[in-house]
Amino acid sequence: MIPDSIPSSLPNRRALGLLLSLLVLSLVVAGFTQGTYDSGDSINHYLFARYAFEHPHNFLESWSKPLVVELMALPAQLGLRGVMALQCLLVAASAWLSYRAAHRLALPWPWLAILFCYASPDYFRIQFSGLTEPLFSTVLMAGVALAVLGRAGWGAVVLSFLPFARSEGYLLLGVYGLYLVLSRQWRALPWLGLGFFVYGVAGVFSEYHDFLWAFTHNAYSWRNPAYGSGTAGHFIASLPGTIGLVLFVLFWLGGLRMLWEWARPEMRHRPGFLAELLLVYGSVVVFIGAHSLFWALGIFGSFGLTRVLCGIVPLVALVALRGVLALSQLGKSETVRQRIRIGVVVMVVGFLFSGARSAFRWQRDFGRASDQLLADKAVRWAATQPRPPHVVTAHPYFALPLGVDPFGAGHSYIRSIRDHQPIPAGTLVFWDDWYAVVEMGVPLNSLRGNPAYQPLWYGAMPRIRHKPSTDSVRMAIFRKL
Repeated sequence: MIPDSIPSSLPNRRALGLLLSLLVLSLVVAGFTQGTYDSGDSINHYLFARYAFEHPHNFLESWSKPLVVELMALPAQLGLRGVMALQCLLVAASAWLSYRAAHRLALPWPWLAILFCYASPDYFRIQFSGLTEPLFSTVLMAGVALAVLGRAGWGAVVLSFLPFARSEGYLLLGVYGLYLVLSRQWRALPWLGLGFFVYGVAGVFSEYHDFLWAFTHNAYSWRNPAYGSGTAGHFIASLPGTIGLVLFVLFWLGGLRMLWEWARPEMRHRPGFLAELLLVYGSVVVFIGAHSLFWALGIFGSFGLTRVLCGIVPLVALVALRGVLALSQLGKSETVRQRIRIGVVVMVVGFLFSGARSAFRWQRDFGRASDQLLADKAVRWAATQPRPPHVVTAHPYFALPLGVDPFGAGHSYIRSIRDHQPIPAGTLVFWDDWYAVVEMGVPLNSLRGNPAYQPLWYGAMPRIRHKPSTDSVRMAIFRKL
């Protein structure tokens, strides 16, 4: 049953026009931004793709995710901006798929699903990175949209590859399988194993020689003490930072509206109810619930990184859209309901430029990070020295200004010093105060106090440059004697 207050859908061409406008905006930003979202995983994923053809093992690397490397490998040959352009296309695809699902579910103003995706501040920012969340969100939304559109078999085919974009895909395959069982679409169930079969065969012919390599070579250990743990409510509390405060309110209104519909037997028979309940709301609950559990227990290397929430933004947009329906139905006439929806649009877009912590901030979001500026300065100084036979780093970004293949013979990671592995004389060691210390266990004093390493250069810079009294980034260069 569809409420009679829902107006007819806007033509696809208008939604497509909105999408293309926002895609062009994203591509323009990708062309001039100096930000890379973060300086760690964003750069590392790019590097795995950039050097995949020289090191084919990267195509089946568990941490970097095979599907991500395969899709990024060609654009990465154009540099990090090539990858950013790909990410912009992926976000556009996920927003369009969210719109198609909203249209099929007869949600009001379904084109708002597109706007909500782009108006989620962190989802917009993550386009300008090498991270896995944009691809994950697109594959997930494609599977859900296909099911909503009545093509559950094709949805199963697409979603079978989801774990090879991000590991949460294993859990969401279970949600999709439950939907297929409850909707009695038995023939689609076997297709959920297609991705495992394809990558299993690839693993047999790789250096793994193992059909089950995706499990036996999983990059995430059960517990890693270095990653720590936190409160169970961390991810829910952080959701406004991903989607903005206005969409966060609409998200909760949408959830309450779905609970109200579920409590009314006549509403459960409306077209698409089961698919929406399980694949949209169920996936969101399982995704956030799993990360909350992992972080609370300190398992599976969670580290409490809230950027993972970007992986479900297209689904959250659908939940928020149902929140718009709930809010607009408070109006007693169609004119009032229309004004409510217009007001929602104004508030969602206006929030982005409100100056709030989770809204857009130019220097933080699109400027060069302090650790990258300091690394560039260190590499410029190193260029004045004789060319070293070998370089040692910890910070992923150093590979870019150094122009070094981090998987090649001319490079080692700084953990090799901790593990007392042989390093050629004359090697330059680039130390930093985060990756070298936290990730690889090499504090600065362990090099300063070691007669085998000559200190050459030291630099520091405020991490937040407009607040110089806060924490500083520190880097140093040593030579192996």
